[in-house]
Amino acid sequence: MPSPRFFIMRHGETVYNAARRLQANHIHTPLTRLGFEQALAMGEALRAKLGEAPAVTLHVSETGRALQTAAMVAAGLGIDWFAARRTDDLKEIDMGSWCGRLYDDVEAEVGPIVMAQHLLRPAPDGEDYPMIAARLTRWLDEASAMPGDHVVVMHGISSRVLRGMMAGYPVHPELGVPIAPSLVQGSIALVVEGRETVLFGSKLGTEHA
Repeated sequence: MPSPRFFIMRHGETVYNAARRLQANHIHTPLTRLGFEQALAMGEALRAKLGEAPAVTLHVSETGRALQTAAMVAAGLGIDWFAARRTDDLKEIDMGSWCGRLYDDVEAEVGPIVMAQHLLRPAPDGEDYPMIAARLTRWLDEASAMPGDHVVVMHGISSRVLRGMMAGYPVHPELGVPIAPSLVQGSIALVVEGRETVLFGSKLGTEHA
Protein backbone atom coordinates (compact mmCIF):
# COMPACT_ATOMS: atom_id res chain seq x y z
CA MET A 1 0.00 0.00 0.00
CA PRO A 2 1.34 3.49 -0.83
CA SER A 3 2.13 5.72 2.12
CA PRO A 4 -0.60 8.26 2.96
CA ARG A 5 0.05 11.80 1.83
CA PHE A 6 -0.90 14.78 3.96
CA PHE A 7 -1.62 18.05 2.15
CA ILE A 8 -1.50 20.57 5.00
CA MET A 9 -3.05 23.92 4.11
CA ARG A 10 -3.01 27.27 5.87
CA HIS A 11 -6.32 29.14 5.61
CA GLY A 12 -6.66 32.32 3.57
CA GLU A 13 -6.32 35.86 4.91
CA THR A 14 -9.07 37.06 7.25
CA VAL A 15 -10.34 40.49 8.25
CA TYR A 16 -8.47 40.03 11.56
CA ASN A 17 -5.22 39.26 9.74
CA ALA A 18 -5.63 42.39 7.64
CA ALA A 19 -6.33 44.51 10.75
CA ARG A 20 -3.51 42.90 12.79
CA ARG A 21 -5.84 41.51 15.45
CA LEU A 22 -5.26 38.28 17.35
CA GLN A 23 -7.87 35.76 16.33
CA ALA A 24 -9.90 33.45 18.54
CA ASN A 25 -11.22 29.98 17.81
CA HIS A 26 -14.71 30.53 19.20
CA ILE A 27 -15.78 33.46 16.99
CA HIS A 28 -16.06 33.65 13.23
CA THR A 29 -13.37 35.76 11.56
CA PRO A 30 -14.33 35.83 7.86
CA LEU A 31 -11.99 35.73 4.90
CA THR A 32 -11.12 38.87 3.00
CA ARG A 33 -11.36 39.04 -0.77
CA LEU A 34 -7.67 38.11 -0.89
CA GLY A 35 -8.40 35.22 1.46
CA PHE A 36 -11.03 33.83 -0.90
CA GLU A 37 -8.63 34.20 -3.83
CA GLN A 38 -5.96 32.32 -1.87
CA ALA A 39 -8.41 29.53 -1.04
CA LEU A 40 -9.49 29.20 -4.67
CA ALA A 41 -5.85 29.12 -5.77
CA MET A 42 -5.13 26.31 -3.31
CA GLY A 43 -8.03 24.32 -4.72
CA GLU A 44 -6.71 24.78 -8.23
CA ALA A 45 -3.19 23.75 -7.17
CA LEU A 46 -4.49 20.59 -5.53
CA ARG A 47 -6.65 19.74 -8.54
CA ALA A 48 -3.55 20.03 -10.75
CA LYS A 49 -1.81 17.58 -8.41
CA LEU A 50 -4.64 15.15 -7.62
CA GLY A 51 -7.11 15.51 -10.48
CA GLU A 52 -10.87 16.07 -10.36
CA ALA A 53 -12.82 14.52 -7.46
CA PRO A 54 -9.89 12.62 -5.91
CA ALA A 55 -10.44 10.00 -3.23
CA VAL A 56 -9.20 12.00 -0.25
CA THR A 57 -10.26 12.61 3.32
CA LEU A 58 -10.86 16.28 4.09
CA HIS A 59 -9.97 17.37 7.63
CA VAL A 60 -10.88 20.87 8.80
CA SER A 61 -10.32 22.95 11.91
CA GLU A 62 -13.66 23.80 13.51
CA THR A 63 -13.29 27.53 12.88
CA GLY A 64 -15.11 29.77 10.43
CA ARG A 65 -12.01 30.85 8.55
CA ALA A 66 -10.84 27.26 8.03
CA LEU A 67 -14.33 26.09 7.06
CA GLN A 68 -14.63 28.92 4.51
CA THR A 69 -11.24 28.07 3.07
CA ALA A 70 -12.15 24.38 2.92
CA ALA A 71 -15.36 25.22 1.03
CA MET A 72 -13.37 26.91 -1.73
CA VAL A 73 -10.82 24.08 -1.81
CA ALA A 74 -13.56 21.44 -1.94
CA ALA A 75 -15.26 23.26 -4.81
CA GLY A 76 -12.01 23.38 -6.74
CA LEU A 77 -11.37 19.68 -6.19
CA GLY A 78 -14.94 18.57 -6.77
CA ILE A 79 -15.24 16.87 -3.37
CA ASP A 80 -17.99 17.03 -0.75
CA TRP A 81 -17.46 19.75 1.87
CA PHE A 82 -20.14 18.15 4.04
CA ALA A 83 -18.09 14.97 4.30
CA ALA A 84 -15.21 16.83 5.97
CA ARG A 85 -14.00 15.60 9.35
CA ARG A 86 -14.29 18.73 11.50
CA THR A 87 -12.31 18.90 14.73
CA ASP A 88 -11.11 21.30 17.40
CA ASP A 89 -7.84 19.37 17.52
CA LEU A 90 -6.72 21.32 14.42
CA LYS A 91 -7.61 24.74 15.84
CA GLU A 92 -5.15 27.60 16.19
CA ILE A 93 -3.15 28.39 19.33
CA ASP A 94 -5.47 29.78 22.01
CA MET A 95 -4.22 33.26 22.91
CA GLY A 96 -6.48 33.63 25.95
CA SER A 97 -7.55 37.13 26.91
CA TRP A 98 -5.40 38.59 24.13
CA CYS A 99 -7.82 37.24 21.51
CA GLY A 100 -9.62 39.93 19.54
CA ARG A 101 -7.16 42.64 20.50
CA LEU A 102 -4.77 44.51 18.24
CA TYR A 103 -1.20 43.23 18.24
CA ASP A 104 0.07 46.76 18.89
CA ASP A 105 -2.20 47.26 21.92
CA VAL A 106 -1.15 43.98 23.54
CA GLU A 107 2.52 44.67 22.88
CA ALA A 108 2.20 48.15 24.38
CA GLU A 109 1.17 46.45 27.64
CA VAL A 110 3.29 43.30 27.80
CA GLY A 111 6.10 43.75 25.29
CA PRO A 112 6.74 41.80 22.08
CA ILE A 113 4.45 38.84 21.45
CA VAL A 114 5.86 37.98 18.01
CA MET A 115 9.02 35.99 18.64
CA ALA A 116 11.89 35.14 16.29
CA GLN A 117 10.97 32.98 13.29
CA HIS A 118 7.45 34.50 13.20
CA LEU A 119 6.28 32.57 16.26
CA LEU A 120 3.69 33.80 18.76
CA ARG A 121 4.58 34.08 22.41
CA PRO A 122 2.02 32.13 24.47
CA ALA A 123 -0.45 34.21 26.49
CA PRO A 124 -0.39 33.78 30.30
CA ASP A 125 -3.97 32.46 30.27
CA GLY A 126 -3.76 30.77 26.86
CA GLU A 127 -2.28 27.66 25.32
CA ASP A 128 1.40 26.74 25.21
CA TYR A 129 3.11 24.77 22.46
CA PRO A 130 3.22 21.38 24.25
CA MET A 131 -0.56 21.68 24.66
CA ILE A 132 -0.90 22.20 20.91
CA ALA A 133 1.35 19.21 20.24
CA ALA A 134 -0.72 17.01 22.56
CA ARG A 135 -3.99 17.59 20.72
CA LEU A 136 -2.33 17.31 17.32
CA THR A 137 -0.76 14.00 18.36
CA ARG A 138 -4.24 12.75 19.26
CA TRP A 139 -5.55 13.83 15.85
CA LEU A 140 -2.56 12.38 13.98
CA ASP A 141 -2.89 8.98 15.66
CA GLU A 142 -6.46 8.76 14.37
CA ALA A 143 -5.83 10.20 10.90
CA SER A 144 -2.75 8.05 10.26
CA ALA A 145 -4.84 4.91 10.71
CA MET A 146 -7.10 5.96 7.83
CA PRO A 147 -6.10 4.86 4.30
CA GLY A 148 -5.51 7.18 1.38
CA ASP A 149 -4.58 10.83 1.06
CA HIS A 150 -5.53 13.58 3.50
CA VAL A 151 -6.31 17.24 2.83
CA VAL A 152 -5.93 19.24 6.04
CA VAL A 153 -7.14 22.85 6.36
CA MET A 154 -5.90 24.59 9.49
CA HIS A 155 -3.84 27.54 10.77
CA GLY A 156 -0.45 29.19 10.83
CA ILE A 157 0.98 28.27 14.23
CA SER A 158 -0.78 24.94 14.73
CA SER A 159 0.18 23.76 11.23
CA ARG A 160 3.82 24.56 11.98
CA VAL A 161 3.68 22.31 15.04
CA LEU A 162 1.95 19.53 13.08
CA ARG A 163 4.41 19.76 10.19
CA GLY A 164 7.27 19.93 12.67
CA MET A 165 6.21 16.68 14.31
CA MET A 166 5.44 14.88 11.06
CA ALA A 167 8.55 15.94 9.14
CA GLY A 168 11.09 15.66 11.96
CA TYR A 169 12.00 19.31 12.40
CA PRO A 170 14.17 20.23 15.41
CA VAL A 171 12.62 20.84 18.81
CA HIS A 172 12.46 24.57 19.55
CA PRO A 173 14.80 25.25 22.49
CA GLU A 174 12.34 27.56 24.29
CA LEU A 175 8.95 26.19 23.23
CA GLY A 176 9.71 22.49 23.63
CA VAL A 177 8.20 21.03 20.46
CA PRO A 178 9.31 20.58 16.83
CA ILE A 179 8.31 23.57 14.72
CA ALA A 180 8.44 23.83 10.93
CA PRO A 181 9.20 27.06 9.04
CA SER A 182 6.45 29.63 8.59
CA LEU A 183 4.47 29.51 5.35
CA VAL A 184 2.42 32.31 3.84
CA GLN A 185 -1.36 32.21 4.08
CA GLY A 186 -2.94 30.19 1.31
CA SER A 187 -0.06 27.71 1.22
CA ILE A 188 0.12 23.91 0.92
CA ALA A 189 2.79 21.69 2.45
CA LEU A 190 2.96 18.05 1.38
CA VAL A 191 4.21 15.62 4.04
CA VAL A 192 4.80 11.97 3.15
CA GLU A 193 6.97 9.40 4.90
CA GLY A 194 8.44 12.02 7.20
CA ARG A 195 9.52 14.39 4.43
CA GLU A 196 8.05 17.79 3.65
CA THR A 197 7.75 19.65 0.35
CA VAL A 198 6.19 23.08 -0.09
CA LEU A 199 3.70 22.34 -2.84
CA PHE A 200 2.13 25.79 -3.13
CA GLY A 201 3.04 29.14 -1.57
CA SER A 202 6.36 30.00 0.01
CA LYS A 203 8.27 30.03 3.29
CA LEU A 204 8.86 32.91 5.68
CA GLY A 205 5.45 34.52 5.51
CA THR A 206 4.43 37.17 8.03
CA GLU A 207 2.87 35.28 10.92
CA HIS A 208 -0.54 36.36 12.16
CA ALA A 209 -2.47 33.37 13.46
